[in-house]
Formats: sequence, C-alpha cells, structure tokens
Amino acid sequence: MKTALISVYHKDGIVEFARRLLKIGDWEILASGGTAKHLENAGIPVEDVATLVGKPILGHRVVTLSREIHAALLARDTPEDQAELDRIGVPRIDLVCVDLYPLEAAIKEGKSAEEVQELTDIGGPTLLRSAAKGRRLVIAEPHVRETVLQWLKNGRPHNHKEFCRALAAKAEATVAHYCLTSAAYLEKKVVTLQRYNT
Repeated sequence: MKTALISVYHKDGIVEFARRLLKIGDWEILASGGTAKHLENAGIPVEDVATLVGKPILGHRVVTLSREIHAALLARDTPEDQAELDRIGVPRIDLVCVDLYPLEAAIKEGKSAEEVQELTDIGGPTLLRSAAKGRRLVIAEPHVRETVLQWLKNGRPHNHKEFCRALAAKAEATVAHYCLTSAAYLEKKVVTLQRYNT
C-alpha cells in the first residue's frame, strides 16, 4: 500500500483528484486538518496527519512541520530506513500534493502586513522541498495533478527516477518563486539592513 499526503489551501478539484487516485488502487490518503475534513465530507477515506504527529499546537501552525512527516518523505528506499519508519510507526509517504497559501494574491490585494504575514506559508514549502529531495511524486501546482494521475494510470510508463526528478524541479521552482515574492515584499517594507552594518 502506498501513501499520499494531501494538504491544500484551495480545495477546488481536490476531491476529484483524491477519488481518482484511490480508483487507481493501492493508495491510502493522509491529509492535514481542513483538507482532511473536506475530503471526509465528500466520502473520501482519509486519515488526519494529527493521528501520526499528535494533537495540533499553536492553532494548527506546525502540524506538518514534524519529524514524523519529514522522516516519511526523506527515508531512502533501503531496508534500514524502512525498519526505522516501522519502529516509529510512520508509513513511507510516496506522493505529496500541496498548494501554498495565496501570498502573492494577498500582496497584490494590498492586505495589511499582519495579514500577509499570516498568509506566508511555511509548512507547504517545507513539505514540497522534503518530497523533492526524497524524490517522491510531488505535486506543487494543480495542473500537475492530471499529469501524475495519467502516469500512474498508465502503469508508470516512464523512468520513475526521471519522472520524480522532473516533478522535483517543478516543486523547487514553485518554492523559489514563492520565497522570492516574500523577499521582495519584505524588502519594500523594512528598513535597509545596511543601517545596522555601520
């Protein structure tokens, strides 16, 4: 059985994606808080990641920022790493589907500095980067979902390592753009650091 972790801000299309993934077979779904509830309400079998990492703290701010989740993403395909996951009771995560908080939209809409700060995603980019490094199937943009579903449905026709590497590149580019957007916003909002270097 393979495990997919789904954590999305925008819920459009995510029920259909999860349903089609399950139809392909041999998949179980983990999801974070709001995504888990959304999928459960649609009749999708899903397990909340809180069952693995414990009760959410700080208002759900650090649920996926846990060693269990990132161990499941970074574990290598070796008997030793699998034994370690078995010992701590964590399934290997084979697929990650994440979209990020709408930081760029918040900035363009002129939201307050406090609102922009709250809409600065930390868990999402971290999940994407761990999945990319672990060479999992990593989906960082909604339009990539169909590509991955078709690849799975067709029996993984292309080289697995090359396919995961291409997905990792897309994920890294998404995170890089997100971080640069945040940096550009902050640069306009704060006093230049050069004042503190004199």
